[in-house]
Amino acid sequence: MNLDTPRVEDFFQSWFETLSAESGTGSRIRLNEFEVYKLLKSVGLNHCPAFFLPENSGTETEKIWAENILEMAQGEGKFILKVVGRDILHKTDVGGVQIVDLAGLEPADVLNIVGRMKATLEEGGLSDVVEGFLAASFVPHKANTPGQEVLLSLKQDEAFGPCVVVGIGGTLTEWYGKGSGGSSTLIFPALGLEPEAVAAAIEAHPLISLFCCSSRLYRTAPVLLEDLVTWVMALAKLGIHSGPQGKSPFTVEEIEINPAVASKGRLVALDGVGLVSRRKWASQTRPVEKISPLLSPRSAVVLGVSAKAPNPGRIILGNLKRSEGIDQKRLYVVHHKEDSISGVPCYPSVADIPEKCDLAVISVPAQGALETITQLVELDKAQAMILIPGGFAEAGEVDLAQSIEDVLLKGHSAGNGGPVMVGGNCLGIVSRDNYNTFFLPDYKLPFNPGLGENLALVSQSGAYLVTFASNYDGVINPRASISFGNQMDLTVSDFLEFFAAVPEVDVIACYVEGFRSGDGQRFVELARQAADQGQKVIIFKAGKTPLGAKAAASHTASLAGDYAVAKACLESGGVTLTDTLSRFEDAIKTFTLLGRRSVGQKRVGIISNAGFECSTVTDNLGSLVPAVFDEKTQATLDGILPSFAHRSNPIDCTPMTGTDAFVASCEAILASPSVDVAILASVPVTPSLNNLPPDPAGSHQEDMTNPDSQPAKMIEIIRSSPKPAVVVVDSGRIYDPMCRMIEEAGIPVFRKIDRAACALDAFCRSEGAM
Repeated sequence: MNLDTPRVEDFFQSWFETLSAESGTGSRIRLNEFEVYKLLKSVGLNHCPAFFLPENSGTETEKIWAENILEMAQGEGKFILKVVGRDILHKTDVGGVQIVDLAGLEPADVLNIVGRMKATLEEGGLSDVVEGFLAASFVPHKANTPGQEVLLSLKQDEAFGPCVVVGIGGTLTEWYGKGSGGSSTLIFPALGLEPEAVAAAIEAHPLISLFCCSSRLYRTAPVLLEDLVTWVMALAKLGIHSGPQGKSPFTVEEIEINPAVASKGRLVALDGVGLVSRRKWASQTRPVEKISPLLSPRSAVVLGVSAKAPNPGRIILGNLKRSEGIDQKRLYVVHHKEDSISGVPCYPSVADIPEKCDLAVISVPAQGALETITQLVELDKAQAMILIPGGFAEAGEVDLAQSIEDVLLKGHSAGNGGPVMVGGNCLGIVSRDNYNTFFLPDYKLPFNPGLGENLALVSQSGAYLVTFASNYDGVINPRASISFGNQMDLTVSDFLEFFAAVPEVDVIACYVEGFRSGDGQRFVELARQAADQGQKVIIFKAGKTPLGAKAAASHTASLAGDYAVAKACLESGGVTLTDTLSRFEDAIKTFTLLGRRSVGQKRVGIISNAGFECSTVTDNLGSLVPAVFDEKTQATLDGILPSFAHRSNPIDCTPMTGTDAFVASCEAILASPSVDVAILASVPVTPSLNNLPPDPAGSHQEDMTNPDSQPAKMIEIIRSSPKPAVVVVDSGRIYDPMCRMIEEAGIPVFRKIDRAACALDAFCRSEGAM
């Protein structure tokens, strides 16, 4: 359906200007119920027949209103009388809702009922917020009955923009939400939404499908599927047109219809609340191309270096002196007293820096940061900057942060685009084979060679990068580890845009605590583009607690909080969203080490020498399908494995199977045409397997460095196959060398088979999203 834009704009113009002047707000204004009805009508959606009586109407108007009501209500013999007031949030609680039986009523009787309701409201101290009274037709339906009442909501998310929420409506809305663990709703990001996707999601939902599918409760579905899809699409298009980036000068912050009820196969809105504003996202563009000199600088200057104490600036300077990418003859310090520090020449002011540097690292206290950044921008002394300290918006210094952002924005508006900046409140950047600005000494956090040239790791938390670097030292050394902090300038989406254009990067992993306004929507669009070109975007989004509704009367926030919206939007862009840090790191490791290996049909071959692993793994396969071995593969396995082994998938070869038979079975699984991916697991404590380092004391004869050892042969077999495979080594620390040996060869290793299965499933699903 096409949005009738003129009718929508006519609706807004008819009331917003006057109401804004009367209320004195001009920013965010709540819609009353009758206004919601009119807005729904402007986009072609049905509401129950209703007549509105404004407060303080004249006698003749009141009489005509009452006559219209009696005529409207003839069919059902009753109508619903409601108080109208945008600041009355719970009408029933204050005596503002009444079902009126038509029997024997005259117009004067209707007005008397209104008078009594008005008196009740006056006694409750609400006379000043009463705007009038609404008489609505009674639409027959079974209240609080599954499949009868729908919640429909348009929500403008601060980061992701317009989303439509569909859920079970009525007075039990929150009850269904709690009882279902938050799964009683569907959330549809409006941008790019297609009717076919809406229909498929509704039909697949175990609760919402009851509205549109025949069932044991309803031989004929209460609502036509195409009608519910029409409602969703209409609200989505309204959200885009009247959103923070829409063409309309108004933004519909939220519209909630609760309930819309099933009536003759169609939905009819009975009640609604709304919120409208003039809020728009500021259009800001940053020269993303300057991330290139940020990550590969040849010249650098550090500000905030102590001449004596080992402060963060001094540690950063020491790290830059050891950096391979910085030309040491083009490394400088700004210090008003010293001529040199640690052999690096000092200059008394920003103006005295002898060249425009690729990188400026600012480690001065927050209160001095504004002056320093202003000078660097106005004197054009840097292509890119890293602002290390905190103490800005996160510490309540909103004005200081805004002043810095204004300076940067002015620089971006200049002819050369000005410098880009990372931070503040960040740890900085480690750019592989280039430089390290983490203010941690290398003896505490070394960056040893490892795989990971294909990985960009972008984190709002610097401490998270530290833990990752320490845990994966020597195994994964990302192409870039970026702590972006407060996003006062460069945002997580800017880095996604940059790395999506780097052919060597196929994994972009992001730890995010929050998106700037509109940046979540941009992130989703960029992630979709990255997926289309074969890159995989992984995200851990911190903060799962809903923050409450912007419209106090709304149920939507409790059912579709900030995290639920973020999840729906990110997943719509093909992002792999992980719900724990462990799964985040499992996904990073798996995606990075497996690279662009092809998945095929997701048929998984599994081997273990422990029965519990074979039982457990089948509960964690997700989208993976256990392979049925072809006849040739099965015959090969039957010839390799002892008769007491379980030789069909998943294979339980038992602890008695020796190294040669175990690795030959792994090879047969990977060679099978009926297998697309593999989980190769073992509990290595059995003496049948050769997997320990040699013991100088001679307590055993094992030697995992021998080419015929279990890890050596597994590395050889997995490397020679194009198929994705993960390894499981479920035992204690004496097997750490075995794990290290396999992972350093570029093969993901897990210590529990369920984590291995979940990570491999995520890898396969991410390829399926491309």
